[in-house]
Amino acid sequence: MNTQQLECFATLAKTLNYAKAAEQLSMTQPAVSRQIKSLENEMGARLFQRTTRSVTLTQVGWQFLPDARQILAIYYRSREWMESFQKNERNLLQIGYADSHANRLISKILSPILAEQKNIVPELTLDQTDANLRRLSLSQLDLVIGMKDAKFTDEAINFVKLRDDGFVCIVSKAHELARECKKRRKKCVSSTDLWLHRQIIAIPPYLLKHTFSRGHHIIPVNDELDNMLCATISEAYNLVLAGAGFALIPEHLALPHKELAFFQWNESPHAPMGIYCRREILHDKNSVICRFISEAQTIATSTFI
Repeated sequence: MNTQQLECFATLAKTLNYAKAAEQLSMTQPAVSRQIKSLENEMGARLFQRTTRSVTLTQVGWQFLPDARQILAIYYRSREWMESFQKNERNLLQIGYADSHANRLISKILSPILAEQKNIVPELTLDQTDANLRRLSLSQLDLVIGMKDAKFTDEAINFVKLRDDGFVCIVSKAHELARECKKRRKKCVSSTDLWLHRQIIAIPPYLLKHTFSRGHHIIPVNDELDNMLCATISEAYNLVLAGAGFALIPEHLALPHKELAFFQWNESPHAPMGIYCRREILHDKNSVICRFISEAQTIATSTFI
């Protein structure tokens, strides 16, 4: 299998027309046909169903298409990285994160690094933590920042803890809970304070599937109320701003907002928050990855809000 075969396959799968595929690839139609046939022979399966009037993907072709695109993406990313490294023009830093609210923390970490090293080009990937950890294992990412995933195990991957992160309560300043806390001059809330109010629960889909579906709660939930579930912190912020209820979110994802009140939660559980990276990279103290981790450790000693 080679990249030309995969390029022909991916392009034909997109156009479903040999003439258009050949034009996009700057090849002749017979050359495209030969590459497809050689790939099918090598794979031992037909990838396209061809008639005199149409070209369609077979079931095997549909299933193979995402893998082919991923192989091509890895190849071209690696080739670009190696060419840039040889020319010493740029150094790609690929960072995975699970929620858009983490951008504030990432930008704080990157700011002093980019000020000193102009050749570093950050590339950010927003996806669920488990998906980004798979990318890290496949060397498609350099770092993954976020809460520690207790189910993830890979001897080649190291987790550098930045802090034990707790939950913070956010609520609209116009909400009854915020008004009551202001009246009593409270800067912290207890579970008793929260129990009478509807909660906006921000749970990543993979945790929602494996945890809430089995009746376990990461945070206390009054099931007698009409609580609301959402998949991201951004969604929770919007619902809280609308006055729909309060939300308990990890401290490092709490962004300041003039219309919101922030309260420490007295009974908050704490969990490790930090950075995943490949273990061998930690031996090179001069690497940009180690510099990123060092800056993150400095920032993590202070509160994020």
